[in-house]
Formats: sequence, structure tokens, C-alpha cells
Amino acid sequence: MAFNKNTKGYNNFDLSKYETVKERKVRLRKDYPNSVIFPIQLSDASHSSSYVLMGALIWKDKSVFEQLEPAVLEKVAELAQKATPSNVGIIMTTIGILTKADGVGHSLSIAGGYGADKNAWVENAEESAVGRALDNMGYHSGSCSREEMEKVQHVEQARNSREGLEQEINQMMISLTQAGVQPQYIYQIVSQTLRPFNTLNELAVHELEKLKEILQTQLNQIKNGTPTAANQ
Repeated sequence: MAFNKNTKGYNNFDLSKYETVKERKVRLRKDYPNSVIFPIQLSDASHSSSYVLMGALIWKDKSVFEQLEPAVLEKVAELAQKATPSNVGIIMTTIGILTKADGVGHSLSIAGGYGADKNAWVENAEESAVGRALDNMGYHSGSCSREEMEKVQHVEQARNSREGLEQEINQMMISLTQAGVQPQYIYQIVSQTLRPFNTLNELAVHELEKLKEILQTQLNQIKNGTPTAANQ
């Protein structure tokens, strides 16, 4: 399914009218020269090929951060390890209270997604988390940051792209089974070449693209009359 970016209207945003996170940082430093920004990676490294979850804390005066007790920092580390996309809000709120932070924010970026998430999803998630923390402190211009608006665009594009990939993959699976290839054989090939999974929503977009390539190879073999191990 080809994605027409004009159908959803996400291209109507004039990004030049939105303040960047960097510009917000400059305003923070001007108001509070002794401030400190502290990003926290919340998601486990095992998820890095799918997504990254980041948090950010801001203190107007770094002395508050420097005076935190070791027990508090240990509790922060413990809470951060428990963070998931579904509970990150309450986790970061709790961390903010424990650390007496003036600003708290979090962000999730999809690995290999669109825009900045294509090749630098960790960095983009960090910058977005800092942007949310600044926004929650009042450092905004009455609107989201430019990076947040770009993420809205990219997430919408990624969702439509993912839906198209899943439809193509499902159709390929149907074509293979109609050609006499057993589903068990297909899953075996995919598990060995990609990784085991139960449903398509477990896979990142770049993994779906790889899966499509694997299935297309199988279809090409059938089209060219080359027998596969499944129907020999």
C-alpha cells in the first residue's frame, strides 16, 4: 500500500513556527546559569533494536542534584529499570518527586523509524525527553516543540507504512500457502533468518521489511519453478 502523505493532513504543520528544544535550553541557561539537565535511558538494551525509552530531569540549581543522598540515587536506578512504555509516566513522576527535580519528561523513539529516528533514535529520544521536561517547566511558546511536531509527522507516517507492510506480508503468506508451502516451514525459515515471533506487531518496521524480503524470495523460487525444501 503506497502511503500518500497528503491524505492524513500531517503535512499542514509549518515547522518554522515551532521553537526547537535547543532554543528552549538557551532560555533555561539564561534564566538559570547553574541549571543541570540529566537524561536517563529507561529501556533495557535488549529492546534497542525495536525502540528506546528515555527520561529527563532538570534542576534550576545543580546544588539540589549534587546533594541527593546515595539511597535516593539507588531508588532512582531501581525505578528506571522497571520502566516500560505503559508505566513510564508514573515512573518518571515518582523519580521527579524523589529527586526534587524542577522539570520531568520522557519520550519513546522507534528504532529505524522516520526522520531523526531513522539512524539516531537514541539521540532523538533523549532530545525529545529533554524537550518535554522543559515544556513541563513552562519553557514553551504556547505550543509543542518543533521536534515534537516532527515526531507526530513521523509516527503517523510510520503507522501507515507499518500497516502497508503487514498487509503485504499477510498476502504473501496466503500466496505461499496456496502454492502448497506449509506455514510451519515458512515460520522455520523466518525464525532462522530473522528471529522467532508470534504476531507481526512484535516486529519493528525494519524487521517487517526483512520479513517481506524473505517471503518474496520464497515466492520468486516458486515462480521460477525452483522447488523449496517444503514441497520437495
